[in-house]
Amino acid sequence: MNEHSSPECIVFDRAADFYDATRGFPQGQEAAAIALFAAAGHLRHGSRVLEVGVGTGRVAVPLARHVGWVYGVDLSRAMMSRLRAKAGAERVRLSEANALRLPFRAAAFDAVVVVHVLHLIADWQGVVREIARVLKPEGVLLCGENFGGVLHNSVFEPIWAAWRAAIPQEKVERIGLKQRVEEALPSLGWRLLGEPQRLTYTVERSPQSVYEMLASRSWSNTWRLSDAELERGLAAVQAALQAHYPQPEQPLSLSSGFEVRAFQPPQDTVNSQN
Repeated sequence: MNEHSSPECIVFDRAADFYDATRGFPQGQEAAAIALFAAAGHLRHGSRVLEVGVGTGRVAVPLARHVGWVYGVDLSRAMMSRLRAKAGAERVRLSEANALRLPFRAAAFDAVVVVHVLHLIADWQGVVREIARVLKPEGVLLCGENFGGVLHNSVFEPIWAAWRAAIPQEKVERIGLKQRVEEALPSLGWRLLGEPQRLTYTVERSPQSVYEMLASRSWSNTWRLSDAELERGLAAVQAALQAHYPQPEQPLSLSSGFEVRAFQPPQDTVNSQN
């Protein structure tokens, strides 16, 4: 499957050329961010780890240094081609596969990693069930998320309020997970283990850069929009820039960061594998 999107999921073929430049960790922060997964999951050199939605390997490739081997699945051949071109890619074993039908036996992995994936898949609950199936009884799901920054900082709320008001509601809403993962997974019987492992850093972003990211369709929340819908949204954002930001091109220093939470699957899933 190489469509950019469908009613069931959003595939990142179109983002392959710019994904790392727009989603990567700030310079000098990658090693510390990836170490959060090892700490949260108590991963060791012999740990078997799967990343669902491996993409360009921005997590899987450096994570392999901690565990030896990482398995990765994705629907985007273009994204995985980028991964294969990276130094260290030989430590990542790739499969083109649907997250709802993982090509692995039950109880195969010590940990499964997901980073910004569940909101892209309509049946995210089915993905979580598949993850539970392939986890060992003592295995953990490691969920990585950004916080702060452009998407979650109150300084940009006038922009996002204008954008939401201009775009059809069904196009604004995520097709998959809409809650925060720490709220959604416990409702399905998963148990949060300890406190999140967190790395805080500062990034610089201007209000104008948000407009430019939307205009270039760099974010997946723009991919389902028609050209006319995008233009309406951009016009609303432009008006918000003029009304709320005297110097929209001036970079702002924002507190941001990355965090990893560990979850154990529901006990009934564990028991069914024993």
